[in-house]
Amino acid sequence: MKKILFVIMAILTTSAVQAQRSTDKKPVMTFQETTVNIGTFPAEDPIRVCKFVFTNTGDADLYIHQAFASCGCTVPSYPQNGVKPGETDTIKVTYNGARKAPGTLRKSITIHNNSKKEMIKLYIIGKMIPAKEIPVEDIELEE
Repeated sequence: MKKILFVIMAILTTSAVQAQRSTDKKPVMTFQETTVNIGTFPAEDPIRVCKFVFTNTGDADLYIHQAFASCGCTVPSYPQNGVKPGETDTIKVTYNGARKAPGTLRKSITIHNNSKKEMIKLYIIGKMIPAKEIPVEDIELEE
């Protein structure tokens, strides 16, 4: 009899835990786009800023715990306070190509948050072109 009572209690407890989990409210971080093209830009003007717009489409406050980039030339900034359900906010990313070789770039930003998808990857792409070269005939030599 005790075994039957124990099994019934275990089933009821498991059912209660499952019911509680299914009613847990969670935020959902929905981005307009997860890849932003910063375009083609000259090496003389290497700093580019872009924004990733997102909305909390869930039913609880969204908190970003951490945002980090794949290299030191890319710096993300994000909202420090919670984003309420239905609200829209932005993650701003600054790319600084100074002292970087010209060419195509693809940088990733990893966002850690409390939403259903706890880790989200964002990307910036673009191309930095070399500095304009001064033609030899335009160089004035001192005598």
